[in-house]
Amino acid sequence: MVIRLRVPSTPVGWTGLMLAAWALVTFAQAGQGYFVAAWRGHAQDWGPTLGYVAAIYSIWALLSWPVVGAALTIERRIKPWWGRIAAYVLLWPVTIYAHVLLFGLVYWPVYRSARVATRGAMADIMFVRNFDTNTMLYAGVVALTLAWTRWPRRQREDGSRADAVLEMRSRGRLTRIPLDTIDWIGAAGDYAEIHAAGRTMLIEESLTSLGERLPAAEFARIHRSALIRIDRVREIAPIGRGDAHVRLIGGEQLRLSRRFRDNLAALLDPRPVRPAE
Repeated sequence: MVIRLRVPSTPVGWTGLMLAAWALVTFAQAGQGYFVAAWRGHAQDWGPTLGYVAAIYSIWALLSWPVVGAALTIERRIKPWWGRIAAYVLLWPVTIYAHVLLFGLVYWPVYRSARVATRGAMADIMFVRNFDTNTMLYAGVVALTLAWTRWPRRQREDGSRADAVLEMRSRGRLTRIPLDTIDWIGAAGDYAEIHAAGRTMLIEESLTSLGERLPAAEFARIHRSALIRIDRVREIAPIGRGDAHVRLIGGEQLRLSRRFRDNLAALLDPRPVRPAE
């Protein structure tokens, strides 16, 4: 029996998945704390233990979407790798402080005491007690987000594509474009224009990111502003200095830069089979 896992395709589905994940983490963390305390001879009541851990992770459930959104923005907007790392480092303390401040704001009436007289005092205590845990959780959310954005780019070990469509998510909507309908894709700043089946669609993803998700055997980058489907090429006309004009079956003419010339090496320099002597 083969079990196929399907990821959600709507915001409601993703929200449900995220809440289920945090609920699972909550029970696992509460169970660990409960059994460790019992093993050390300081048994705790299960209800308060679960309630406190649930309070902590409920704030993380609220922060998950902003953190995921920030990570996606960083990946889309910041091109240099060192710039992305710097952005994640800056986002780290912001996320941790947001967590402890929200916890103090929401749960201070529940957990206040003589020692915790104000919401600020609770935030200070939570910051010290949960700094390492919050750091690991932040790293985990970011890592899972990056892994998810790169997952469609992976191919099966046998070299075949896992899907015959290009999936794009924009403003909570999922669009699927069959790969065999795409003629070429052009850059439009931080966006990309997909030309497929006589239609042009503007999507919130860079040309570089799309190129990494598309199968290299079928698509090729020919210019910093253009990516084509290889089997749509009708003619390649050299224009000097290694550059060329690429004419597609649909009549479009695009420029092939010498920087990307090797991507069309099979078409530019086909090796004929020599007849046997």
